Amino acid sequence: MAEVVVVHLVWAPLGPAALQRFGASYRAHPGGADHRLAIVFKGFGDTGPGAAHLAALDGLEHETLRYDAPTLDLPAYAACAEALDASHLCFLNSESVLLADGWLAALLEQLRAPGVGAVGATGSYESPRSLNPLRRRRWPSFPNPHLRTNAFMLSRALMRDLRWPAVRTKPAAWELESGRDGFTRQVWSRGLRTLVVGRDGRGHPPEDWHRSATFRSGGQANLLVADNRTRQWEEADAARRARLTRMAWGADPDAAAARVQALLPVSAADAQARSGPGGRTGGPMRASGA
Repeated sequence: MAEVVVVHLVWAPLGPAALQRFGASYRAHPGGADHRLAIVFKGFGDTGPGAAHLAALDGLEHETLRYDAPTLDLPAYAACAEALDASHLCFLNSESVLLADGWLAALLEQLRAPGVGAVGATGSYESPRSLNPLRRRRWPSFPNPHLRTNAFMLSRALMRDLRWPAVRTKPAAWELESGRDGFTRQVWSRGLRTLVVGRDGRGHPPEDWHRSATFRSGGQANLLVADNRTRQWEEADAARRARLTRMAWGADPDAAAARVQALLPVSAADAQARSGPGGRTGGPMRASGA
């Protein structure tokens, strides 16, 4: 049995179109690494997915899981980690679209680099600006490096060790992704690194994320897995793109990156990785077979 499980979340309110986009990209771009595919139908209730959703999966070998608790994505992923037998888990949200062959192999290779705890297709320095000031204290000030959880990968053991409260609102979900005790900071607290992996297969540490051409920079030419936020930038006019880029990286991305580097402890694993070639590290769940 494959030790890696790719978990794709299918959220009922989006209808079948998002799953159709994912299915088409999954067929078009082989992962390049042995794995099982698990489809998680979220919020479908007792009726389950309809014919259009099932047709989008025609010909794809997969396992089916259902999650109907009224939480957002990350607690659903935590439930998957309890339900699925695997060494590593790759989570792809409902809006994910794969963009390159070998996408899973690239993520897995970088995850296996020394001292790495989690990898993702995108990261950002953004910190919420418009929230209530008292609530905003739950986030580090800008720059706030964090992996975006549209597409990320880690070991099942680590996933089960992290804290995943049953968040039900967008602000609570943002806090779990990027807050002071969010996903990335929990990984760091265990002495582990986080990398963004590009289409070129290279792993980028946080101080290089703005130069990785994966999220709101460099034309996103190196993006491995797209989602609604990368499409938002892609489809925006020049002025809107500039605003979105500033939100992610600030007015002076290089200065922000220097501040990020100062935030990160330099471990023996960091030193080893950076001295190599190129300077970068190369719930309520029901399951059934399908």
